[in-house]
Amino acid sequence: MKKETVLINGCSTGLGFDLFKSLDKKKYNILGLTSKIKNNSKNIYYYNPREEINLSSNLELFLKKNSIDHVVHCAGGGLGYRSSTLEIEKLKDLFNLNFFSIYQINRSLILNKKKKKKLNIIMVGSLAGIETVGYLGYSAAKGVLFSYNKNLSKYLRKENVISKLIIPSFFHSTGGSLDRLKKRKPLIFREINKKKPLSSNDLIKTIIYLLKKDSDILNGSSINLSKFMSTGVYF
Repeated sequence: MKKETVLINGCSTGLGFDLFKSLDKKKYNILGLTSKIKNNSKNIYYYNPREEINLSSNLELFLKKNSIDHVVHCAGGGLGYRSSTLEIEKLKDLFNLNFFSIYQINRSLILNKKKKKKLNIIMVGSLAGIETVGYLGYSAAKGVLFSYNKNLSKYLRKENVISKLIIPSFFHSTGGSLDRLKKRKPLIFREINKKKPLSSNDLIKTIIYLLKKDSDILNGSSINLSKFMSTGVYF
């Protein structure tokens, strides 16, 4: 059986890093995009949307030649921007990281795929994008993914593009936001930790299911994985 190729956008730390290590290498060819390591290798490529949002010609070629079946977008973050009146350049940083980079990668994959080939897009959003639990800039940037996911599923289904969005709240991962919070603000971390947040392994189980053909019925769905609100799937 031919191995399918999975591209993980944002494999430097956090969920993307844990997913890169966890996926079955006997079943999948695993590729990653990272903003940390500038030395490209056979399966890891450098892409930092805060430096340049457009994909380089070499990155475009990397995506095209690898004939990607699935893309999992784990990249994102609040960049420590907490003001409700952010300067426009900082707001652009947040949108570049949390939305425009995802758009650019998806656009390249969609335009370069063979007509009948299926592309499965899995995006990791945030509870902050649908509830008032995050700072303005980050919430706004993550919130765009909700409507973007709906639009992809509606207008590109005939082109064999499938799109799904998962919506977690706080979760433990390698070098993720809770790890950083534990070092910076241990008191706040302890309060959050009392609620027993999920781990990246919990999210990875869902992502592994979303890589399967059976999950295509969830095209356009936003899957709530938060322990801090009622669970469910938004169609």
